[in-house]
Amino acid sequence: MKHFTIKGSIVVSCIVAIFLSGCVGGGTKVPLTQQKYSPSFSGGEYSRYKGKRLVLANFINQAQNTKTYSYSSPDKKYIYEGDASLETYYQNCYEKAFKHIGVKLDEYVYRDDYARTYHHRYSWWGHHGQGSYGPPKGVQEFQLVLLSLTDEEFKFKVILFKEGDIKFDKDYAVTMAAAPETDNTATLEKRAYQLVDLSFTTIVKDREFQKFF
Repeated sequence: MKHFTIKGSIVVSCIVAIFLSGCVGGGTKVPLTQQKYSPSFSGGEYSRYKGKRLVLANFINQAQNTKTYSYSSPDKKYIYEGDASLETYYQNCYEKAFKHIGVKLDEYVYRDDYARTYHHRYSWWGHHGQGSYGPPKGVQEFQLVLLSLTDEEFKFKVILFKEGDIKFDKDYAVTMAAAPETDNTATLEKRAYQLVDLSFTTIVKDREFQKFF
């Protein structure tokens, strides 16, 4: 009888473990790919930015409610998972969005006259003394910091640097209605790309941001 009880306990434990693991890993997986993202808004609406130059500094993910490659709906029913880290995904999407509105994106260059010694609480750059990689002279750097991210709300920080100094530092928040009840991952994937558009257009429509860029 003891032998039977032990076996029975093992079987029950296995069933419970499988059930719990299913709960933890539950949720409809929605695949995201930065290659498929394409801005859905009209670039012509932001003609004031056409021809301006910018360097994209590394984006940073500080959102505690995300994982390296994914974020979810508040109830964890939908898991949006990418093929790159979230900061890389957003940076590549924003690169497309800036180009879509006519912004010329520059690369970092080595400058003898540049001392990259500025810092921010999310990152620290450079060394003391002259000579470092930096943006072309006079070109600003744009950095996005993810603060909190679900498929209903995105909180983030935007920072503009110029010649090593912080010129603009502002927190933003955008919201979307709850996702519809659906198993159609294509619909949910499109929704994720719309969130990228919403965050980007919120920034470029902001008059405070426009004053500095």
